[in-house]
Amino acid sequence: MFQLLKNFLFTSPSFLVFSFLLFSSPIFAKVSLVASISDIKYIAEQVAGDRAEVSGMIRGTDDPHFVMTRPDFLVKLSEADVLCMVGLDLEVGWIPYLQQQSRNMKIQKGQPGYCDTSFGVKILGEPTVMMDRSMGDMHIYGNPHYWNDPINAIQMAQNIKNALTRVDPLNGDYYEGNFNSFKKRLIQLTKEEMKKMEPYFGLKVAVFHDQFVYLASRFKFNANLTIEERPGVPPSVRYMDQVISYMITEKIKIILIGPYHNPKYAEYVSSKVPGSVVVTLPVSVGGAPEAATYEDTLRLMLQKIRDASDKTK
Repeated sequence: MFQLLKNFLFTSPSFLVFSFLLFSSPIFAKVSLVASISDIKYIAEQVAGDRAEVSGMIRGTDDPHFVMTRPDFLVKLSEADVLCMVGLDLEVGWIPYLQQQSRNMKIQKGQPGYCDTSFGVKILGEPTVMMDRSMGDMHIYGNPHYWNDPINAIQMAQNIKNALTRVDPLNGDYYEGNFNSFKKRLIQLTKEEMKKMEPYFGLKVAVFHDQFVYLASRFKFNANLTIEERPGVPPSVRYMDQVISYMITEKIKIILIGPYHNPKYAEYVSSKVPGSVVVTLPVSVGGAPEAATYEDTLRLMLQKIRDASDKTK
């Protein structure tokens, strides 16, 4: 009797259809990855492909230093398998609170689903003196705006790939293949943009906030003069007058700002420096309508710098 039932089950059309569906469809749900900023979201999408659901928390036009938490952030994190963040205390004012409130052990620091994308990145601007809050919104671990260097973006992609593989080892080869493809694209992009920037090597620009140091370091222009006297603190008129004097002396005629910064301070300085211009760079994916991808964002930023240089010669 058992043998007859066994023969029926394993040869019946219904069982064959069930077997096809079972072995041709994913048994488990896709990995859920939550990214703190839009750049990490984009990079994660390139690595994860169709094996993960990737969601972001803030837009490219939002300031990652100061984020108002929302209930949907907690919902996302409570269901996440992986949390990817910039680290270096950039999100210190909001991510740790959300991690704690999510009650999701998988994404806590030290767990397989926790991904600090700064791991392995050569960090610039590490403090050489003791710091305190009187010095403004200083980052004690160094400048956190490292994603604007495409070589750093490759390291970020590798960190994301490693996190995905930790929580989903069966798709490790798939993630590795996607990572290698993305890496090749960014290496080619870097070579192309470096060639375009060659005539502008050594160009001096001023910035409102010290967020373009990695972009400048990679593409060989100088962005060390900041209009902010202290990070996160509005500059005094006295300090801005010093910046104006320095810009005139050094013939600096370009001021770079991000899309989420108040332009009035940069515009005031520019109004006192003859022939100077204020240029808003997207900074992150989605920071401008044309900045739909990481590659587009990088190209747009560098093109804006070249255009401004040509305009102010």
